[in-house]
Amino acid sequence: MANVNINAQLTKKDILEKEFEVEYKGYKVEEVDSFLDLIAEDYKYYEKMESEKEQIIQKLNERCQSLENDLNQTIATLKLTKKQQEELARKGVNSSDIIKRISALEKTNLNKD
Repeated sequence: MANVNINAQLTKKDILEKEFEVEYKGYKVEEVDSFLDLIAEDYKYYEKMESEKEQIIQKLNERCQSLENDLNQTIATLKLTKKQQEELARKGVNSSDIIKRISALEKTNLNKD
């Protein structure tokens, strides 16, 4: 997803405090003010939504990092288990002993979580 950085040219305050000159056969001042009030409320809403979305993104990034750390730990445990299995096989330990050892390591790893 592309990171789009669009800066607003107006703030809510700019909209609320904008004054227009009144000319002959111009717009109704009350109608213009009412419309600008609506626009200002929309700005307020979008600012709130942007803040909420940024918080959600931050939480999701933290969760993603946590899952990546868990994955790396699991991979490291798997490599260690495989290495231990190979060492046991070289020492002549039978398959049932290897399975018991792997099962114990898996239980230990699952209990950590």
